[in-house]
Amino acid sequence: MARDEATHHALDDVTNAQREMWGRGDFHRIGVGQVLVGELLVRALGVGPGERVLDVAGGAGNASLAAARRWADVTCTDYVPHLLFRARVRAAAEGLPLALAVADAQRLPFPDASFDVVVSTFGAMFAPDQEATAAELLRVLRPGGRLGMANWTPDSWVGEQFALQARFLPPPEGVRSPALWGTTARLEDLLGVAVDAVRTTVAQSEFMHRDPDKLWEQFSVWFGPVATALERLDPLQRTDFQRAWQSVTDRHNVAVDGGCRIPSSYLEVVAVKRHGPASGP
Repeated sequence: MARDEATHHALDDVTNAQREMWGRGDFHRIGVGQVLVGELLVRALGVGPGERVLDVAGGAGNASLAAARRWADVTCTDYVPHLLFRARVRAAAEGLPLALAVADAQRLPFPDASFDVVVSTFGAMFAPDQEATAAELLRVLRPGGRLGMANWTPDSWVGEQFALQARFLPPPEGVRSPALWGTTARLEDLLGVAVDAVRTTVAQSEFMHRDPDKLWEQFSVWFGPVATALERLDPLQRTDFQRAWQSVTDRHNVAVDGGCRIPSSYLEVVAVKRHGPASGP
């Protein structure tokens, strides 16, 4: 088997494992705390009525609903059908039109240049084939269209938690850290000359709960990556993982009253796809 073909199949295996992982628990119970991120990104993109918007790896629809509230024509995609069900319920509750499609960020089922705006909040960054994902985000975007992303930075609470997870459950060789999407250097590598007018801003979101123990309970049950780690590790490793997870959390927790308030930095990205032959990174 050729090396390229072998790599392709290996990445497919990782994608399938990730799909199962994100399908565990109920990510909506975690992601709903990040509603503001989608609202701010859609505003930064200047989304307006009638624009064709694609939300890639949109989960339960935070960014999709933000765009729909501005009367855009929105399609929300994810490769976990249950999360799209959550998006459908939320849209119906608000009386918002929203198209849904099961789709992998690495192989989007849409024609070239089909959308005016492509957006992804803490979604596309987790696809294992980063180059293919970047190429797809740009392919389906029309020349002059806007790309918007929110990506956790490596030094954020979320970035450190995923680094911790990789320490206990190392990813396959060749799979890069998703937090690299939260660095300007990697963004330049991935988007290349296909975009201009790139604006990046380091912003902060917050994770809050009654206390750090309650946050652990929430993540260990409902957050697919943590639930998967706890299932795959042996009892001693599970104890070590929990202690390490809580240690990272305590270090980032800024609450002074025994509660839990964790600022987590992310990179907000707004870019414009160039006109002309440079249509990919």
